[in-house]
Amino acid sequence: MAAKPLAGAAGGESPYGSTPVIAFVNEKGGVAKTTSCVNLSAALAQRQHRTLCIDLDPQSNATTAFGISTEEAIGREAHCLLTMPRFPLERAVMPTEIANLDIVPGTARLADCDKALVMEVGREGRLRSKLREFYRSVLSDNYDAILVDCPPSLDLLTVTALTAATHMIVPVTTKFYALKGMALLGDIVATLHEQLGASIRLLGILVTMFDKKTALDTTIYRLLKDKVEREFGDYIFSTIITKSVVVSEAEAGGLPVLLREPESSAAEAYRALADEVMGRLGADVGGAAAPAPELTGATVS
Repeated sequence: MAAKPLAGAAGGESPYGSTPVIAFVNEKGGVAKTTSCVNLSAALAQRQHRTLCIDLDPQSNATTAFGISTEEAIGREAHCLLTMPRFPLERAVMPTEIANLDIVPGTARLADCDKALVMEVGREGRLRSKLREFYRSVLSDNYDAILVDCPPSLDLLTVTALTAATHMIVPVTTKFYALKGMALLGDIVATLHEQLGASIRLLGILVTMFDKKTALDTTIYRLLKDKVEREFGDYIFSTIITKSVVVSEAEAGGLPVLLREPESSAAEAYRALADEVMGRLGADVGGAAAPAPELTGATVS
């Protein structure tokens, strides 16, 4: 039996009904952004929420993490969705081996989107428009949640995802100046609200690759948590994703860690994150759609 649909679009309303669209974004690479997007997608699907993962990163690691090859993706990938006006979302969707989980695959051709769309009017809203069309169609079998993996940069692809999304999750590592890039991210989100009518808000900051055996990681995590809570509110997820070799091994095998090593601490952490995300989305109903984070100047000091 299907689970109850996830609630919590920004402001309690969304162009996609009650479906949250969650972008994973951080301009810094190496923060387990793709890993977290992939495994949260799998965790939601295991909880009987019909989930769609959209891979907007030209590195297409989310696609390969689900065991999908470039040959399988060509002709129906996210590049087509963004550059071809009459290419519908449902044509880009591929099933994964996980029940309740589909993907819009990515390929290296996504890197050409800047050039392909340079003269297009409203190019930043292309993904939002395709999602709206999908949810307005009486033929669509809608998703309970859509997760978008963004590239590690604040380029057109990331702006496209932020324009379409209702929420964003920002993965960070416990390194000094972990939130340095979030000031620029906050400025971009504010601009999207003002100029493009975006309704995105911050769902949470996810601490990843945490080494609990290292005193420095523990110290920086406490500084980070105290500063964010003091200045911005309760944005840091309680769930912490620790360093784990089984995650890398699972990705190399073309499976999320929840399927390859379901009893591992990493898999348990992502299941806990799924529960926390569902709780936050439920609590988010009816909130004001404000420019997501008051993130300007958010650095660890």
